[in-house]
Amino acid sequence: MPHHGPDSTPDHGPGATPESGRRVSLWLWTSLGLFAACVPCALLVVEKLGSALSPVPLVLAVLAALAGYVLAVRAVAGEWFGQRPRRSRMLLWSAATVLFLGSVAVLLVFRPPPPPLARMSGALDVAVAGFAAESGRQDRQVLDDVAVTFAHDMAARISTATGVRSYAGEAPLPLAQLADAPRGALEHKTARFADETNAEIVVGGLVREDRAGQITLRPAVYIRADQIPDSPELTGWFLGEPVLVARGWESARARAQLTGELTRRIDALTQFVDALDTWRNGSPADAGRTLTALLDAEQRHNDRGFVPPDLVRLFHGHVLEGQASGESGPSRERLLEQARSDYLAIGPDSPTGRRAALSLQGNAYRRAIGPTHSCKPGTVRAAELAQVSKALRVLAADHGMTELGRLKAHVNLAQVEQCRITARAVKDDGTVERAVATVRTAPDLTGASDLRAFAESIAAVNAAGRGDPAAAVDRIRAAIAQGQDPLQRAIWHGLLASWSFELCDLATGRTAQQDALTQLAAAQQAGRADSALVRRNEEAFAAELRRAEERCGKADRTDRTDRTGRTGNTDKER
Repeated sequence: MPHHGPDSTPDHGPGATPESGRRVSLWLWTSLGLFAACVPCALLVVEKLGSALSPVPLVLAVLAALAGYVLAVRAVAGEWFGQRPRRSRMLLWSAATVLFLGSVAVLLVFRPPPPPLARMSGALDVAVAGFAAESGRQDRQVLDDVAVTFAHDMAARISTATGVRSYAGEAPLPLAQLADAPRGALEHKTARFADETNAEIVVGGLVREDRAGQITLRPAVYIRADQIPDSPELTGWFLGEPVLVARGWESARARAQLTGELTRRIDALTQFVDALDTWRNGSPADAGRTLTALLDAEQRHNDRGFVPPDLVRLFHGHVLEGQASGESGPSRERLLEQARSDYLAIGPDSPTGRRAALSLQGNAYRRAIGPTHSCKPGTVRAAELAQVSKALRVLAADHGMTELGRLKAHVNLAQVEQCRITARAVKDDGTVERAVATVRTAPDLTGASDLRAFAESIAAVNAAGRGDPAAAVDRIRAAIAQGQDPLQRAIWHGLLASWSFELCDLATGRTAQQDALTQLAAAQQAGRADSALVRRNEEAFAAELRRAEERCGKADRTDRTDRTGRTGNTDKER
């Protein structure tokens, strides 16, 4: 007699009919389908409310929804498949999983995208990203209300040509990270936010409440990469001086006083951004005067602006270095020394301390190479360059720096090491190529393209120094493809022409020279080059082309003679 174990139980009871089995199957799969659709819908609702929930309740809600679905499937499996073969139960769980994942995929595919942020079109628009609570104890709605009021009051105070808009509650920026260092996620999201809204100035703030209930707000400003293309490592958020909220958020008068104080401070911010724009457009002297006035106002009247004094000092130093690049002799040394004083005035514990340390090494490099910028043997201070190289290695490995800051440290390290190689102070040990490779493979951050372009230009000079003009041509082409500054690109096109002439590629050389002159013309229109510089380059290019044509013409004639001689000898042998 055959044995009927649990796994050999018939699919239905004795009274079961095919019709009832079909009804059960229909009910079963309909129920599972409804469960599979309802749970993702619940998850989407939770996601919609996620901005108002802290991470712990959000995770608990998601786990509860998933647990409910699992329990429902388990109940169905126990009631209808308890006596079925194990294979049938596994098939049920597999089908339930597929239904659930399929419904999630469908809902995600057809979920409407979030509405785009409103885009501003002015020349000096201000976006108020909002305020965040450092401890999470503040009412989100109150913070958003303060941001909206601040934007309204600011619009009435500053130039009517400037648009002001509050994005509080719309912009998903993790502003609480303003209390942290580094702020990688915040920096990346803010860069995208600034691009999407086209805001020239992005402001926000961090709110802190102590144990006694006293509240302080630290305003913050975001510096865009395109405002400082020559120094993208200075991009990022900067916290200003704190503002005390005397009566707390509950007092409407206290909130009005707070927004009034913030609005008063915005005047200094508009002057600061105007100075950056002036610097970007080729007038470092005018930008320097504006920044000097801001520093004087802070020192004489203790006039605390939206922009912290250390940030003004940092940019003031860079503007002075920009002026020094067009000077020579004692005037150049004086400007570089003034910039150095600005950097040294920024303490190591300042929020801008690490950026100042990096800028200080760049300043030391400029002073060590002198006014020639050639790094020829005997023209540089080798001991100072060695100290700069050592300091840059430390900064490049400092994870307290921003990502762009570390990339700039690698680029500067490559620059300093290449200068030492050119000056014959050290031999090429591969440091330049390793530093360039680090920059080349770095993530595509806003502002990183100019650093990559500069790094490729250093690699090109390194290849040319090794006697490999073909590799130098490849690397300088990569630099040109990523660089944006017309004056810098003019130099790189000139190098491309020189190395192409070394290879007797006269067509590429001529084209590169013409491209260099086109870039110089653009720089002249922008006020970054004068007509005398253009004329000098035209004359130098013409002389270089004549020499290349003469040399390559002789080489070509010699080569033809050699080929003719070899052909003649072959004919005689025949």
